[in-house]
Amino acid sequence: MTDLSNAIAFVGDAEARKSAPARPAMFEREVLVRFAHCDPAGIVFYPQYFVLLNGLVEDWLADGLGTSFADLIMTRRLGIPTVRMDCTFTRPSRMGDALVLGLTVTRIGESSINLDVQGRVGDELRLRARQTLVTMDLETMKSVAIPTDIRERLGRYCQPVPEIAPDGLSIPADGTRRETDGGKHAD
Repeated sequence: MTDLSNAIAFVGDAEARKSAPARPAMFEREVLVRFAHCDPAGIVFYPQYFVLLNGLVEDWLADGLGTSFADLIMTRRLGIPTVRMDCTFTRPSRMGDALVLGLTVTRIGESSINLDVQGRVGDELRLRARQTLVTMDLETMKSVAIPTDIRERLGRYCQPVPEIAPDGLSIPADGTRRETDGGKHAD
């Protein structure tokens, strides 16, 4: 598929599909791996990655989408919790590493946003995650439609991402099925 709008699943939002850019951006942040992130072996303790990934989402909302995370929660009373996370750790990260975390949007639903998140040190992939966020009203604790101001800005981060089939075959955006190594060297 060459038409990006056909490669991404947009649910109930024709305008976001029309405004999706031809060359999507990846929102990135460099994070220094600190002592506090590491276990006694000197590598990042995996739950710390989830703290780092949440920080990436907060920065993306503020700097990428122009919506302060604090304002979203404290003033607008909207949450954007992670409801699903699938993560593959490909190589250990160590104290002192400059870990570059990046995200792209793979799907925009009525109240949900699917992300593809990567962590790299140089050209080496350290982790890859598929994350689903849902917008929710903090008073009722129920999902609500993605606010219009946020929805309008999501398109610039949209891009198709290869899916991993349950049988261990990769299904890239071009539709060609390929063998995988079971996540040992995911890319």
